[in-house]
Amino acid sequence: MLKSLYPQIDWDSVDFVGFDMDGTLYDEADFIAQVYLPIAKTLAAATRNKPEELYFWMLKRWLVKGSSYPKIFSEAIGDSGFRGKEVDVLVKQCLQIFRYYEPRLSLSARTRTILDELHTRYPLFMITDGSVELQKRKYTSLGLSKWFKEADVAISGSYGADFCKPSIKMLNNIRALEGEYLPNRVVFFGDRRVDSQFAVNAGFQFVQVANMHPVNRGLTP
Repeated sequence: MLKSLYPQIDWDSVDFVGFDMDGTLYDEADFIAQVYLPIAKTLAAATRNKPEELYFWMLKRWLVKGSSYPKIFSEAIGDSGFRGKEVDVLVKQCLQIFRYYEPRLSLSARTRTILDELHTRYPLFMITDGSVELQKRKYTSLGLSKWFKEADVAISGSYGADFCKPSIKMLNNIRALEGEYLPNRVVFFGDRRVDSQFAVNAGFQFVQVANMHPVNRGLTP
């Protein structure tokens, strides 16, 4: 199965398999669609705009810009008459809702099947960026403990911005990689350019995916 899905990898020469989480193992739009609802209501109450209009505007903006874009909430406030510190206060409220949201997420049958197959053959690890508590809640909601040991899951938010990918500092927090290993015998799955650069920096093979669907079968470091 693996050779058919990801033929650029010589799976007989792989020792470890790593993953990003958001956008890689599940569709991050599922989370965004949930968390933007209370954020839209909060912004609507302050700006007197319609919550449904703010909600769909933010969703469309996210689809274009992605999660790394830092201005969606401030742009949603727009020309509502708020300035300076007032905008900052509203954006902070939005970020609080975002970071402390309790998501209800699930993996696709495709991802579960692939993880089952990989888990029987290789030690698995995960390196994900973001707020540590939020990422833990996503991890729990997705039921990822079935395939990943806690000691092999690293969240950059636990340590600071300089630990975010494409930095490889988080590799020091993966127990499965504590011993000697050959980097070119490690495969890393990710969905973003920063994941690809992380793999290059670590010397890993890289497979670009979206919800575990191959994006570019020929993309390797």
